Amino acid sequence: MTLEGALRRRAAGAVGWSVLRLGGDQVFAFAVFAVLAHRLDPAAFGVFIVALAVVEVGKILAQGGLVSSLYRAGEVTPRLADTVFWANLAMGLAVALAFVGLRHPLARAMGSAQAAPVIAALGFVVPISAAGATHMSRNLRAFGHRALAIRSLGAGVVGGALALAAAWAGWGVWALVVQRFASEAVGTLVAWHAFRWRPGFDVSWATLRGQWKLGAGVAGSQLLLVGLNRTQDLILGRMIGIGAVGVYRTAWKSIEVVAQGVVTPFSSVAVPALAKLKHDMPAFRSGYVRMVSTSSMLAFPAIAGIGVLADAIIPLLFGPQWGESVPLARVLCLLAPPFALNFFADPALTVLGRAGVIARLAAIQLALTLAFGIVAAPHGLLWFAIAYVARAYATLALQMTLLQRATGIRAADVLAGIAPALGGALVMAVVVWGTGDTMPVRGSPEGAAALARLGFLVVQGVLVYTAVLLVLLGRCRRLELLDLARTILVRSRGLS
Repeated sequence: MTLEGALRRRAAGAVGWSVLRLGGDQVFAFAVFAVLAHRLDPAAFGVFIVALAVVEVGKILAQGGLVSSLYRAGEVTPRLADTVFWANLAMGLAVALAFVGLRHPLARAMGSAQAAPVIAALGFVVPISAAGATHMSRNLRAFGHRALAIRSLGAGVVGGALALAAAWAGWGVWALVVQRFASEAVGTLVAWHAFRWRPGFDVSWATLRGQWKLGAGVAGSQLLLVGLNRTQDLILGRMIGIGAVGVYRTAWKSIEVVAQGVVTPFSSVAVPALAKLKHDMPAFRSGYVRMVSTSSMLAFPAIAGIGVLADAIIPLLFGPQWGESVPLARVLCLLAPPFALNFFADPALTVLGRAGVIARLAAIQLALTLAFGIVAAPHGLLWFAIAYVARAYATLALQMTLLQRATGIRAADVLAGIAPALGGALVMAVVVWGTGDTMPVRGSPEGAAALARLGFLVVQGVLVYTAVLLVLLGRCRRLELLDLARTILVRSRGLS
């Protein structure tokens, strides 16, 4: 068996366990979000969201891109592992203390003075996450997704249960804080258990300096990407109001949960899989296109379905008070192709040590997001969402051009890979939209008639999409996908 074929089978098993692990995490996180949406107003959600944005930046600063060195290294020596572990932990503690001292200025900068105590509390999530980052990376490097999946489901149960208990007890926004602490703490314990390694004290400043340059480049790129996403919250909070952040992020969450649950399992396997192929560039390029193509077959119809059925799904999940999020979700579902391509471009460039390309692209995207968002915000949330989608497509061509120059992955091959999924999703959306318009339902979104309508449209969408996709796929690709599905099922049963 060729290296590419062997890796494809190992990656398939890893994807199966990643789907289980990340899907479980997303289910519990989304369940808590939905319950709280019925009990909290948009302003309370906005407070948590802006605080979380600050913490995401802190996590990147703490880990400094150093864990990426564990993927790139031909051999992970004890000195390298110890250095990365203790450097991450020390920076995590420093960030947590900095957030306590700067909580008020940071909250005002994000447009929500009420977020200060939440920022201070969430800052201590950073060292908890840093303590497990090295173990997690080393385990994923060896495609160790099975143990993580089994134990991560337990983490989701614990975090979700505690958050739901806090929500019913009336803790409000602090229920979300409880969930974040619980999931990060159990996630670190999971990483320690899955990769039985105890760090020593063989810390080397020379090793740290040697990894710092590329690590800092990766961290800088990650900061730009987080800024790209969270800049929206900053603009909305300061120009429209903190409640607008809650409304917008509720619409975004509807799309994000699908992208995270469907695309992330593939992209989490991309780094170790592509790292094994980087010395065989034809196989590298082929593997990249296949990953993008396969993930898009799941992501495109799911995201399109959320958009088309937003009028039924959002009131059902979050409550009728979130009706303003419905048109936003319909606009944001148009982000499906940029989502799918963005999730894979960065891992490919990271593996090849092209962090500078990632940073350059992210900087351009951030600048355009600021420009588009500031111009659109005064016109309301809907135009703000339209502006973000327009920005995403404006930079998609640039991303594909830079990727082709850096890796040789042709844009035409990538577009050909996602074309069947995109065509099937478009046909499905048109059919479901047209059918839904002929089935008006009055009454509660939780009523039997509304649920029956939603169930019928979902089943119809699945059947239409599957039929169109099978027509558009070639015979060889159909057989290949069947083999991939069998491999994922077998390995997910523990036969790997």
